[in-house]
Amino acid sequence: MKFNNKELTEIYFGPSDLEGRLQHKRAHKSGIKERWFKLRYNFLFYNNINEMGQMDKLLPSGVIILENYNVHGDVMRDSYFAFSIDFRNEPHKCHILRSRSESYIEHWMEAIKQASYGYWRSRLILLQQILCEKTGEDPLLMYPRNKGIIRDEAWEFKPSFRSHIKSFTLSASTSTIEFVKNEENLIDFI
Repeated sequence: MKFNNKELTEIYFGPSDLEGRLQHKRAHKSGIKERWFKLRYNFLFYNNINEMGQMDKLLPSGVIILENYNVHGDVMRDSYFAFSIDFRNEPHKCHILRSRSESYIEHWMEAIKQASYGYWRSRLILLQQILCEKTGEDPLLMYPRNKGIIRDEAWEFKPSFRSHIKSFTLSASTSTIEFVKNEENLIDFI
């Protein structure tokens, strides 16, 4: 996936949904590293942590894009609680995150599960069904400000370009028609 670095930097420096220290291991690598993670929207940024326990850089070391993924709680290993993130179309890319606190891991798992577009889309569909059952109308088919226009009609293509020539010819043709009507009325009058 390609991203604009400037946009990613702006997303990174915005307020986070969840932020904290976790131990990180990639499935294909053997080492476990302690990193600082920051969840914002469906981006899971991570920074390296130095020997002093502080983040090394201002910019993140990497980012995990949370789409088409599953989160699985793992059994406790070496007095750590862990969970893994694996991707549906890339099963070899798996990230294992762990910490000493079970509640901390559960909090991270819940936040990461709710970070994807798919999760919010399923919530929208569920709420749409509930509203449809209660009101008898599909709320997403109505124009956003409830003006009674069906969404498909509101989204019809309407050219937004207006030409001064077009408006001039319309006004000229209207005045000609009125002039013709006035002439016909004068002839009928005589």
